[in-house]
This record gives sequence, structure tokens and C-alpha cells, in this order.
Amino acid sequence: MILRLYHLLRRARARAALTLLTGVLGLSLAVPATAGTPQVSGRSPAVSPAATGTPLRDGTGLYPRAVRLAHNGAANGRVLASVVTFDGSNGVGAIHESTDQGASFREVGRVVDPDSAAGQGLCCATLFELPRQVGGLRAGTLLWASSAGQDEQDRRMALRIWRSDDVGRTWSYLSSCAVAGGTGGLWEPEFSVAADGALVCHYSDETDPGHSQKLVAARSYDGVHWQGHHDTVASGWSADRPGMPMVRQLPDGSYFMSFEICNPGGQYQCVVHFRTSADGWNWGDPAFLGYRPETVDGKYLRAAPTVAWAPSPDGAPNGRLLLIAQRLLNKDGTPAADSGRTILANTENGSGPWYEIEAPVAVPAPEVNYCQNYSSPLLPSADGRRVLEIATDWDGSVCKPYFATGSLTGTGDAAGVVDGALHRLVNANSGHCLDVAADSREPGGNVQQWTCNGLGPQDWTVRARGGGHFTLTGRNSGHCLDVENGSATPGANVRQWHCNGSAAQDWRLENAGRGYYRLVARAGGRCLDVAEGSRAPGGNVRQWTCNGLQPQLWRLQRV
Repeated sequence: MILRLYHLLRRARARAALTLLTGVLGLSLAVPATAGTPQVSGRSPAVSPAATGTPLRDGTGLYPRAVRLAHNGAANGRVLASVVTFDGSNGVGAIHESTDQGASFREVGRVVDPDSAAGQGLCCATLFELPRQVGGLRAGTLLWASSAGQDEQDRRMALRIWRSDDVGRTWSYLSSCAVAGGTGGLWEPEFSVAADGALVCHYSDETDPGHSQKLVAARSYDGVHWQGHHDTVASGWSADRPGMPMVRQLPDGSYFMSFEICNPGGQYQCVVHFRTSADGWNWGDPAFLGYRPETVDGKYLRAAPTVAWAPSPDGAPNGRLLLIAQRLLNKDGTPAADSGRTILANTENGSGPWYEIEAPVAVPAPEVNYCQNYSSPLLPSADGRRVLEIATDWDGSVCKPYFATGSLTGTGDAAGVVDGALHRLVNANSGHCLDVAADSREPGGNVQQWTCNGLGPQDWTVRARGGGHFTLTGRNSGHCLDVENGSATPGANVRQWHCNGSAAQDWRLENAGRGYYRLVARAGGRCLDVAEGSRAPGGNVRQWTCNGLQPQLWRLQRV
């Protein structure tokens, strides 16, 4: 939401304007700066950018979006990226193209909306490729939409939609999915296609006097005429401000919507939430605020989220959801060490804990402002192994976009494992620890997951055996993690047994992300797995065909 005040900065010609913006932004969140309560800063340091990555363009580039063309014939595979920029007092949507899988970009088109010219205001634009025909709009039609008119006198904002039929080179006005009847704001349009084929426009709405802000959806069967405007998230507490909705369809046909909820203050100010829908149009009771995605150790995301879906490299039908936001916070609301450089991933359609992956573009320790790591889009590769990110950061007083591509599968080796050290293994799906049942000291004692308790049955010494393989020896029993009878069969039980140097006790540790690993038995090439994806204490641990799902991901924590 902070980006809406950017129009103050684009008028600036000197540092004095930046000081003014800082003051205005500070007033917009008139709350004390306590742990977990952000102090908004509009300032830009007069230094080189801290962000990694390659500049997408020279000069200002805000609110980036990216799509990989999939319905445009010979152009399929190209990546298009848009940013909001300004030519004097005229707001512009700059369209960039990559023909080398995101290795480089060049500007190929511009959206020049007269309703965003001459200082009328332009904010928070989106870019979308139609996956199917909608009315007279063919599959592959590109749509660009923005919030226009926020700086007009007696403003009447609109969410204005433009179309391109030539892969982003030229654009023509199509329609507006919402027009304000008063001076209230309309913000952050995003598109999806519902199960019935309707084009849906999701947005943030400040025009209802009963809500500081709410989320609304409208639909169109031709891209021109819009109907059915209805609340999708509208809190029972009028001060709440749900905002920045983004919707992705999942392989099972359901829909996932990420959004933030801002309010007057507290640890959970602007924290990321999500909701789901069976058909992409009906979202249930709008007063239900959804769920807060968290990691097994309670980290969560704050402000300006985006979401993407990636196919599984292992062929798992659910694929993976990827979430990113401006900041990553610890359980107590303090900034996490990896804030500004973290993607949260989930293989269970959003259910249960999420796990951390390194973001391709790092914006270290971002502050709460409209630039740093603000609404950074993620674009996974077709095989789900890599992801392109575009993130913004300061370069002196200019907010610039930077892009990079990184791994979604970790390094695949034992990077980060400390030979000979004690570790706990925390399952990424349940949050429970790998545990010797009943603290058994006997060979054959069963191995399960159990509530993490800091006791010896959950401590394992990890020792290298060569070739990337390791043994895991129970601290209390002195026995090794073992596949029963050296079986290669999926579902074979995992237990503790006399350490004997056999293949049944050798595990290849494959880095799958920040601190997460999958353990592959040398005996049969199967993965250490929590049976049936159980999240209950006492869920059995076995080996199973490696599938890339979270029940097979374990976070190694040094003891």
C-alpha cells in the first residue's frame, strides 16, 4: 500500500522532497515503533544498491510483474516483464522482453494511459496472459491493468485495463473493471480465470465507509462488461485493511489467493494471509481472514506478497506454491536474519508449515517502504527447478528493479551438513522431530516423528561415509538409522539397529533449500518419509519413493 504515495517522490527534484515523503509516510502509520510494529521509511540511502541481481532498466521501475508466454505460438517461452515508471509527470507502463529465459531484457513496448498523464497518478500495475479465450479476446491476449487517477482533484479512481495482440509491442484501452463513485481508492488489480471461464479482476477497495479497505472481485465474460462485484475479504473490524490480492489456480482445480492484512499496529501488522476457493469466484464468508503461512519454527511474511505455482521436478501432482513478501519475521515479530532474501515454499496446496528457499535476488534487511523488495514477482521455470525473480531496491534516490534466476531445488548435495556434529531433524510437513520411540536403547527400536522436546532420542550424530553418504547415530542408544533388512521396497520400515556399515544405514543427504534436506537410502534409493504425510506425534517413519513432497524434507538443526 505504501507505493500509493510514490507520486510525491516522482515530483521531487531534490533530497528535500524525500524528507517530505518520509514525514508523510510516517504519519500514514501513526503507531510507535516497537518490536514487530514497522516504522515506515520513505528514505533512500545515497549509496549503491544492496540488492543482488542485474538491473532490469535504467531509472525508476516500480511494482514489477512477469509472465512467460505460453499461448502465443512462436513467441512461447519469451518472458515479458512490466514496471511502473514516469516520463516527467506522465505515468507509464514499461514492457520488457527476454528471449533467453530471463538472462537479459530489453524494453519493447509502453502503455501510455491518458488517465495517468499530467500528474493524474499511476500505481500498482499488473501483467497477465489470457490462458483461454474470453469473449472476443483470444488465448494469449496480454492484459495490463493499473490504478489510475489517484492524484486528480476530486479524484475518481479507476482500474483501467489495456490489451496487446502483438506480444506487448502496442496497447489499446479495453475496459475498467471498477470505477470509484467517490474519492475512495481502488488499488492493486490482479487477474485470474475462474472455473466457468470468466475473467476475474481482484482488487483492494477503499470506497466502502464500513471498511478502511477490503478485497473485492468482479468478473467479465468478454473482458469489456464487468459484473458481480462482491467482497472476498472484508474484516469484521473496520480498521483492518486486507490488500494486494493475487490468485493462482492449482492443479486440482482449486484457487489460492495470497494477500496482506494491515491494521493500526502490533506484531502482525501487514502480515501475509491466504484463502482458497473451489472455483475462483466464490471465496466463502468474506469476514473469514484466512490462514497465516508459517515455517516450522514460526517465521512468517510481512507486507506486499506475491504468489506463484511451480511444477514439481519429481512429478508430484500438487507441484509447489511459492510465496514471497517484503520482509521475513521471526516468531516473536523481530526481523529474521534472512529477511529480504527468502521464498517460502509448500507442496501441500498451502496446508501445514512452509519451508524456506533462497530468493534469487537478495535485498538484505529491507525497511518498510514502497521500494525495497516491494511486491516482487516470481516466475518458475517450466520444469520447476529454477525461478526468476524481479525485486526493487534503492540506487541512490532511485528505486530500480533487479532480476536474477536461482534454484528451487537447493544444491542437491550435502552442503551445510557438519560432519560429526549432533543434529535434530525436523520434518517440513509436520514440524515434529525424528525420534526413537519410547527412548528405546534396543536394536530394532522404532523410529517415528514426535513433538520436538530437546531430549536425547531426537539427537543424531551425522557422520560422513564418503560419496555423499552419511550415517545417523542416535545419541542415547548409539544405534544407527536403518532400513529394516536393507529392503528396497517402498514402505519398508525405518528403525535403529547396530551400526554395521551396511548400505541400509548409509543415507545420501541432498540439500533442498535453506537448511532442508532429503535423505536417500543407499540400499534402495528411497527417501526417508513420514507415512501418509501424518502431522500427528507418533506418525511412523519409513522409506518411500522420492517424490519431492514435504513429508520427505527434513530441516537439520545443530544441537
